[in-house]
Amino acid sequence: MTKRLAWFALLVLAAIPYVRSVGSPLLYDDRTLLNNRWLVREAGPVSVFEHDYWYGTKHAESDLYRPLSILSLAWNLRATPSKEGIRAVNIASHALAVLALFWMLDAIGAGTVPEGRGQSPFPRRAAWIGAAVFAVHPLGSEAVLWAVGRAEILAAIFGMVAFVLFTKVSAEDGYGGWRLALSAVSFFTALCFKESASTWLVIGAAWLLLAPARRGGPTRLVVARVSPYLAVFGAYVLLRASAVGWGRHAPPFLDNPLAHVNGATRAANAVLLFARYAGKMLVPNTLSVEYGFDQLPTVALFPWGAAAALVITACVAGAIFILHRRGQSEAAFCAAFVPCAFAVTGNLAFPIGTVFAERLAYTPLLGACGLAGLALATIPKSSWRALAVGAVVVALGARTVSRGDDYRSLAALTEATTEASPHAVKALVNAGRNRLRQGNAAGARPLLESAVAIWPDYAGAWRLLADVYAALGDATRAADAKARADAASSRDQDAADPL
Repeated sequence: MTKRLAWFALLVLAAIPYVRSVGSPLLYDDRTLLNNRWLVREAGPVSVFEHDYWYGTKHAESDLYRPLSILSLAWNLRATPSKEGIRAVNIASHALAVLALFWMLDAIGAGTVPEGRGQSPFPRRAAWIGAAVFAVHPLGSEAVLWAVGRAEILAAIFGMVAFVLFTKVSAEDGYGGWRLALSAVSFFTALCFKESASTWLVIGAAWLLLAPARRGGPTRLVVARVSPYLAVFGAYVLLRASAVGWGRHAPPFLDNPLAHVNGATRAANAVLLFARYAGKMLVPNTLSVEYGFDQLPTVALFPWGAAAALVITACVAGAIFILHRRGQSEAAFCAAFVPCAFAVTGNLAFPIGTVFAERLAYTPLLGACGLAGLALATIPKSSWRALAVGAVVVALGARTVSRGDDYRSLAALTEATTEASPHAVKALVNAGRNRLRQGNAAGARPLLESAVAIWPDYAGAWRLLADVYAALGDATRAADAKARADAASSRDQDAADPL
């Protein structure tokens, strides 16, 4: 396969699973963010750095800060003010991310071989296969199908650019030269698309530990080359603080129960959730946009939480260590890449706004697909290798196409979410509300009754249930549900508004 044909094939693979979704409506957070007079008419290259992510909406004064993501959406709306235009840019961005991954994996293959010892046996082949798997992987679909998911994609792209340029700094470059300067600028750009791009600092540290063949020079030189990234990160933190302050808003319990437990319990559950992410990378069968309370119950620290977390940690660390000791530095780094990429979004060091979300796996998935590429590239016979790669790509692509169909309407997405997350209170309430709006009060009733059974203090669910009972002609139960809603509100234990 020629180089140009290889790149073109990846672009096609990245686009095909999403073609049918171009005309799907904008829902939930997309609608909230884009139906924003300030964003559409006033947001500019300077003003976006002065406000939080949700400025101009009902969620304003949040502690999210993604100025370049907002600028991208604003310019997109002005150039192509339609859902098709928004989705087309997201798909194109995903295609660029696929090409960037191909570039990054190829750089990893070259960077793990000491200078003068030739090339790794299969870096280019493995890089292409890994990028092809990433192009069609269903776990990346949430970032592509949501307009707001663009932040994940563009942060990943510029993070990869920064990382590859860093790996290409050689001994002859001294303190880095133009590559290091451009890399630091790319890192800052990634941060401005999404805060979680700071995880590339951890990924870079893993690279220096596991693939030292090209780190170029003594320790003092390495430290000098790392310093620009720390300086850029510090500048970003100060810029962010000037816009949103230093405080953090505690996420609602229904969105992230781990924000309301002690640090040790949260850390143990974060490791368990990492294992769940890894499982979905291997078998992305069940997909959902909602994993809040009580779809993923918090596991008590004792007796099982801590023990399970330690076993998972030991298995991951052991696998990385064994791969590294056997000289398989590419595989060792890709394996380490996945947990490192969750350093910010995994609820380990601190709680974030959600307990679990598939869009957060977009960057970690890069490492997992790199591992898949390395594994599939080892199949010796070309015909068998092509068959295996084709089967994997077709199976994953078909699931992505199917997932895209869930976004064809609000009704389809709420029903699919309830089916995938039958214990998530917000999923039940969203589906119940939608059925009620469609005049199906009888169908809304069991969903809303399940929601209040799981979380009795959800005032919004009780209000909807009161409307359901009234529509069904049960005045007594309607009055009781309204009283329960008022009581829940007075206790100030109401959840955040449903999606």
